[in-house]
Amino acid sequence: MTKEMLHTSIDVGTSKICTLVSRLTSQGVIELLGVGMSRSLGLKKGVVVNIEEARESIRASVNEAARASLTNSHHAVLGVTGSHLEMSTRWGMIKSPFYNAPLTAEVIQESIESARPQGLPPEKQILHLVPQTYSVDGLKGVRNPMGMHALRLDVETFCIVGGRTPIQNLIHSVENPGIQTKSLVMSGIAAGEACLTRDEKEMGVVLIDLGAGVTTITMFRNGSIVNAAVLPVGGHQFTTDLAVALNTPYDVAEELKLRHGQANAEDIGEERVEVQAFGDRRTVKVEKRLVCQYLKDRSEEVMHLAHMKVKDFGAIAMPVAGLVLTGGVANLPGIDKVARQVFNVPARIGVPEGLNDLPDGMNDPSYTTSVGILLWGMRRPESNLGIREYKNGRSNGLYSHNGNDGPLRWFKDKVRRVAS
Repeated sequence: MTKEMLHTSIDVGTSKICTLVSRLTSQGVIELLGVGMSRSLGLKKGVVVNIEEARESIRASVNEAARASLTNSHHAVLGVTGSHLEMSTRWGMIKSPFYNAPLTAEVIQESIESARPQGLPPEKQILHLVPQTYSVDGLKGVRNPMGMHALRLDVETFCIVGGRTPIQNLIHSVENPGIQTKSLVMSGIAAGEACLTRDEKEMGVVLIDLGAGVTTITMFRNGSIVNAAVLPVGGHQFTTDLAVALNTPYDVAEELKLRHGQANAEDIGEERVEVQAFGDRRTVKVEKRLVCQYLKDRSEEVMHLAHMKVKDFGAIAMPVAGLVLTGGVANLPGIDKVARQVFNVPARIGVPEGLNDLPDGMNDPSYTTSVGILLWGMRRPESNLGIREYKNGRSNGLYSHNGNDGPLRWFKDKVRRVAS
């Protein structure tokens, strides 16, 4: 098996690291070769805060996947998330030098590149420029202008910009002599790749990825992402609520949430559960209804925050296909009911699709992003803008401490451009 046949994805989450290794067979079937799982250390709200701890966690996951797949060298696709991501709509335009010439792939790509934001500060880099719609000589609503004759091509793109430092730290935590970063993908886009149907993307849908550290809200319409936002709240907040309210260790609160929690305090009855409390390691009995009430309150808060973000997207009405909830917190029973009440639209729980031989236990919302990163990398092998931007930043001296390079040079150049 050659290295070029392998496809590797690494989902560096706040609670777990998941590495998948696969290949595409000659029949076009995706064959999963190995899975590696490890507990996530050194991350907070989806961002690396301790490179050494993160590196050890990632190495454990990658090594486990390598043993399972009998491979040693990979080029990996990484998922990127965190509140450092910024989203905006950008427009680009290009004129053909030839009269009424057919549009080629190179011309179309050049029009997309023309939408690139200018004058980005050195601490920012472009992660995605996703074309949404084209206008060919004034004809709007064109999905694919390939081969069409035109003098002028306009494009509307969705631009995702990330912080260079978080992305740099993520890549440094992953890369070693056995694995190199091939491309980067926003986790919200990846999750949509794994759990949304084509009809949902076409008609319009909001995907809410409820992770351990952050909640990512992504809206799709006409087959493409049209807006997104990241909330710095996730499953850890649910567990912390229980730990603080019940005076119990975090791990005990997490187990309580997983075994007895639900986002519905109705029809619980008078059942009590034993919980280990701080102090002399005694146990106390608490009402299950009380536990569920705390989780319901937090669920409602997160959904209201997500609803506010969707309103900020500027849509006149909620998308026709409603909501899809995924991520680990989507396993909380009743949270889809809370979402329906807050958004007043249909809602369902999304699980990973597209891989037929997932191991037992992975057909779960917790692994939607992990599978989506792999599928995105296999279906779009040429989409490496994020990693190219990262490498260009290094080659341009953006990380240099030399007074003639890096941010100081960028600032001088910007002042010079303004003055001229």
